Amino acid sequence: MTTQHRNSIASGKPYLVTAPAAGEDASLDAFLGDAEFTIDIGGEPLVISGHGVTHGDLVRFHEKTTVGGKDVRVWHITQRSGGYVAESQAAF
Repeated sequence: MTTQHRNSIASGKPYLVTAPAAGEDASLDAFLGDAEFTIDIGGEPLVISGHGVTHGDLVRFHEKTTVGGKDVRVWHITQRSGGYVAESQAAF
């Protein structure tokens, strides 16, 4: 039997980004370069740190163990319905 850890992330599942908060002047630029954001995983916040680059109309964000550290996972961040959504991708 596989154990589910507290911070298990499902690939391809959209997670609501809770910080940075989307406002009137919000843009995906907040996720470019070295950055961090918070997602809601079942009512609990999880901080994601890493480096984002523009990839068409989304940001491809490489989650890192530390700044400049090893890759943990890749996220695609999009702007939807006045907010942001992050989806873990099964590709590096």
